[in-house]
Amino acid sequence: MLPINSLTIKRVIMHKIIAKSHASPTATTEYENSILVVDERVVSTIKQRLVDAAGKESRAFELEFSNTSPGSFYSICHNIKDLNSDDFISRSQEMSELLASAQTRTYMPGGYFILIESEDPSTRLAMYIVIKAELHEALKYESENDQSRIQFLDKIFLSPSQKLFKLGILHEKSIDYNLEGNAKYGCFLFDDQFRSDGNPAEYFYKEFLGFTIYKNSKIQSKLFYDSTKAFIISNVTEYELKNDLLSALRLTFTTSTDSLITPSNFCSQYFQNQDLKEKYTREVVRSLPASFVKDRILLDRALTTRKLDFPEKINVVGPEISFDDKVQIINTPESFMQLDSASHEYTILKIKGKPFNNE
Repeated sequence: MLPINSLTIKRVIMHKIIAKSHASPTATTEYENSILVVDERVVSTIKQRLVDAAGKESRAFELEFSNTSPGSFYSICHNIKDLNSDDFISRSQEMSELLASAQTRTYMPGGYFILIESEDPSTRLAMYIVIKAELHEALKYESENDQSRIQFLDKIFLSPSQKLFKLGILHEKSIDYNLEGNAKYGCFLFDDQFRSDGNPAEYFYKEFLGFTIYKNSKIQSKLFYDSTKAFIISNVTEYELKNDLLSALRLTFTTSTDSLITPSNFCSQYFQNQDLKEKYTREVVRSLPASFVKDRILLDRALTTRKLDFPEKINVVGPEISFDDKVQIINTPESFMQLDSASHEYTILKIKGKPFNNE
């Protein structure tokens, strides 16, 4: 756990990120030219947001560097603690430009880029914190001299109710100046807008920070599950086989005692058709590590809920633990003949179309 509450915040600077327009290839930056003066309330608020972020296992990840080349976030950030104020400001401007250049789509919002230089007072190890904070609007109630009013506030950021921010942390592991890269620094990512049905924003963690998710078991487990599920749904046409394969995928994370996920083993064990094996290997296996630690933190909702989708957004949803006992698809004349429409034990439904997604 990072020692956020005990950190000494030494220098803070902020620059504005202007979202990409159709006329520009990337987002752009408006610089601040001085280090910010922050009072104790600001410091306390920033620390609280960081503590809240670090505690969210579904959106906070310990990663590693993949890009330490000249001009990368790593190289710009390296040993900032040794810089004078002018050089600190200059480095922070370089970082904001790096973030702006990573935002190549108009849907990527602007906001503020914040760089915080801090230190663990007990170890004297540095921690460099970068925040991309998106703006939102709010209303404020005021009453003065028996006159009440509601004031409109814009350009609000890092409020507890609208925590729209992304966070990267580079923390020293050692004061040994001979060490470099992942031996010298640890990496931490938080993305408030990351949801269990998506992935962290690549432009932020990869293009800007130069982090890699390759060795993070939470994310790799989710990528394996999502990509395998999508492959089965798209490539297996027979419902019974599709259902069996999706069940096997769920059981890999629920009842299997294996601590590692090996995508190639899943392929050889469950795909019998040679063409499917080869296609799964090309599209899924080769995009993942050979093996990784199984971690279902990001998959709890998917593994505890089953959803049977039909055309026109019709679906049947229920708990995974009882779904097979409570829901049955009648697909033979014999089973149909045994049904009693007057029975109080079950309900007979006729749904147009065939199920195309069972998750």
